[in-house]
Amino acid sequence: MWRKRIFKGLRFRLALSYVIFFALLLTAFGFVLRGMLRNVVEGTVQGLLEEEWAACKGFLHITPAGKIAWKYDPNDKEEAAIVERLRLVYMIANDKGEVLESSELYRELGFDSPAIITQVMSDTKPSYTFQPNLRGQIFMVRQGILREKDARYFVALGRNFTPSLHVVNEFSLDYFSAVPIIILTAAGLGWLLAGRALQPVADVAAEVEKLSGSNLNLRVSPRGAGDELDHMIETFNGMVSRLEKSFQEIRQFSTDVSHELRTPITVVRGQLEVALMTAKTDEELRCAIESALLDIERLSQIIRALLQLAKAEGGQTALQMMDVDLVSLVSEVVSDLQIPALDRQVKLRALLPRQAIISGDRIQIERLLYNLIDNGIKYTREGGFVEVEIEVLESTGKILIEIRDNGRGIAPEHLPHLFDRLYRVPSRESGTEKGLGLGLSFVSWIVKAHNGEIQVRSELDKGTVFTVTFPIKAAEVKSVAEYGNQRETAGRYSNS
Repeated sequence: MWRKRIFKGLRFRLALSYVIFFALLLTAFGFVLRGMLRNVVEGTVQGLLEEEWAACKGFLHITPAGKIAWKYDPNDKEEAAIVERLRLVYMIANDKGEVLESSELYRELGFDSPAIITQVMSDTKPSYTFQPNLRGQIFMVRQGILREKDARYFVALGRNFTPSLHVVNEFSLDYFSAVPIIILTAAGLGWLLAGRALQPVADVAAEVEKLSGSNLNLRVSPRGAGDELDHMIETFNGMVSRLEKSFQEIRQFSTDVSHELRTPITVVRGQLEVALMTAKTDEELRCAIESALLDIERLSQIIRALLQLAKAEGGQTALQMMDVDLVSLVSEVVSDLQIPALDRQVKLRALLPRQAIISGDRIQIERLLYNLIDNGIKYTREGGFVEVEIEVLESTGKILIEIRDNGRGIAPEHLPHLFDRLYRVPSRESGTEKGLGLGLSFVSWIVKAHNGEIQVRSELDKGTVFTVTFPIKAAEVKSVAEYGNQRETAGRYSNS
C-alpha cells in the first residue's frame, strides 16, 4: 500500500521527471562530445597528412617516362625519417589509372580503381577517405594531384587512424560507464530536492486540514516568497473568506427564517388552543379560524417569497431579455400606484425623457419599480411627495433611475443591511416593522442580474433616495414630460 502511495506521489513523479530529463541530457551531451572529439582527431590527422603532402612535393620527383625518385640526403637523419614515413603508406598512379609505385601497407588497403583515380584527378580539391586493411585497422587516406612539369599524377598518402579511434572509443566507454552512476546520484539528489520543494505544500496542506465549517476564520499563513505557492495561498484564503461569509449568511438566514416561521406558527397554535378551550359559540370559533388563516397566509407569503428569492439567487430563474422602454414602464407603474398614493395624500410624479431603452426582463424591472416606489409611498407622511426621474447619461453609457421622497428617512446604522434578506427597519412611530423584509433583497438581485448598480442615501426626517443605473441599450433624449397624479389605476405589487 505504501509503495503504491509513493509511486503515485507528486514527489516521486517530480524526481522521476528530473532523472529522465537529466539522463536524456547526459546522453545527448555524451554523443555531442563524442562527435566533437571525433572531429578534433580527424582534423588533427588531416593536418598531419597535409604536412606530409607538402613534404612529399619536395622529396618526390617523377620523370616524363614515369620513373619515380625520392631525392633526399641519406646522411640527414631527419630527411631520411621523413621520407621513410612518407613511403610507409602511399600509392602513385598516372592519369590513366596505372599504378606506378605503392607501399606494402597501401597494397593491403587495396588499390584505387581507375574510376576513382579519374574522379579525383578531375577535381581541384583533395579528398579524404577511410579505408580498412585486412587486420581491421582503419587508415585515413589523402588523395590528390601532383603536378610534375606538364604531367599530372595521382598520389595517395595514408596514416593509421586506429589509435585516434581508440581515443574516441575509450572516452565514450568511460563517459557512458559513468552515466549510470551520475544518474543514480542525480536520482537521490532529485528525491531530496523534490521533498524540499514540496515541503511548503505539505505545510500548507497541514494548515488546510485544520479548517472546518466551525473554524472558517482560520487562514493559511503566506510564506512571503511572492511565488506561485503564495499566489495559491492568497487565492485559497480568498475562497475561504467567501465560504465563511456564505456560511454566516446561511446561519443568519436559517436563524431569521426560524424566527419568522416560528412566530406565525406559535400565534396560530395559541389562537386555536384558546378557541378550543374557551370558544362557546360558532361565531367565536369562526373568528379564531379567520385570525389563524390570516397568520397562515402570512406564513405562506414568507415561504413563497423565500423560495422565489432562493431560486433567483441560485440562477434558477431565467430572465426573458428584451428591449424595455423604461419611460413607458415607469409611466404604467406610476399610474397604477396613484390610488395608494392618493389614499395616503402623497403626491406621486415622474420626470421622464421621451425614450430610455435597456435590455432586460420587463417583469423583473416592473417588480423593482413597484417595490421602490411603493416603499416610498408607505414611508412618506401625508402631504409629502414621491418622485421618479429617469436620466440618460450618454457620456457614460448608463441610464439612471432615481426614486426620491421626503419621508421619514432611514437611520445610518440600518443602511448597510437594507438589502439583506428578512431585514426590516423598525418603525419609530409604532415600534413595529412593516413587510416581510424581502422586497429590497429582490430589488438587489434584479439590479445585479441586469449588470446594474443600486445605491441608497437617506437622512432622518428629510427623505430617502434610491439610485439605480443600468447599461444603456438605445436612448434618445428629446423632451422632459411631467406626469400628474390624477390617473386612477390599481396597484400590481406591494413591498413583499
